Amino acid sequence: MIEIFQYDFIIYSLLTGILSGISCALLSNLIVLKKMEFIGDGAAHASFGGIAFAILMGWNLNIVGIITASIFASIIYLISKKQKIHENSIIGMLLSLSMALGVIFLYIKPGYTPEISSYLFGDILMVNKQDVILLSTILMIIIFSIILFNKEIKYFTFNQRMAKIYGVPVSIINFIFLLTVSIVVVTSVKIVGIILVTSLLITPGVISKMWAKTLNQMFIISSFIGFFSSSLGIIISYYLNIPSGPSIVVTLFTMFIFSYILNYSKKLFS
Repeated sequence: MIEIFQYDFIIYSLLTGILSGISCALLSNLIVLKKMEFIGDGAAHASFGGIAFAILMGWNLNIVGIITASIFASIIYLISKKQKIHENSIIGMLLSLSMALGVIFLYIKPGYTPEISSYLFGDILMVNKQDVILLSTILMIIIFSIILFNKEIKYFTFNQRMAKIYGVPVSIINFIFLLTVSIVVVTSVKIVGIILVTSLLITPGVISKMWAKTLNQMFIISSFIGFFSSSLGIIISYYLNIPSGPSIVVTLFTMFIFSYILNYSKKLFS
């Protein structure tokens, strides 16, 4: 175990994996409770166009990714609010558009094109110190937001009509939520990959819902799940020499199976 910490890329991958895992896990509770599972998948695939454009222009992937995420969230929010079109419909259209643009950008790029499978399924060799700083900042913002606006988040999650009556700015919270999910997704792509990041945005919330009685308990349980699945998945990927993304997802789903069996057994014998 100790030998793997001799390499900088392993340390960076563990740190980014844990930070990404906890960030996604915290958001997964709201996604599961509000039945917005499609938003994670849409944001992940929408980021592909931004990543491909950054590769084409030779720009910073993180900066372009965050800009892409901001545009994605803004379009969903504005169109769904002004035109009364369901969010899932907009996400589906933007998902296909971004993937199509991504393919075009990579096709017209002259010379060598980076291995796209690294972005689709994750690659721990891609992460660096900048990713650690960026993901640390994002996680701190999420944690402080949950603490400072805990009551507003609960109203937003469980009863938006009641939230409006009590003066909670539901529209603003919804936009910030969409924006945060989109940014977390694009900054987690290097670790888990575009195709697999949805698992981190759904499974921790599903598991925590089995055991928690309150939203705050779900936040705590899901954080441990995100931490454990990401760290163990990356360690397994190192020793088995397999991609980090699939390793994390398989680890996470295994935790779900064990949790489901334990929860079912508890109800059966209680």
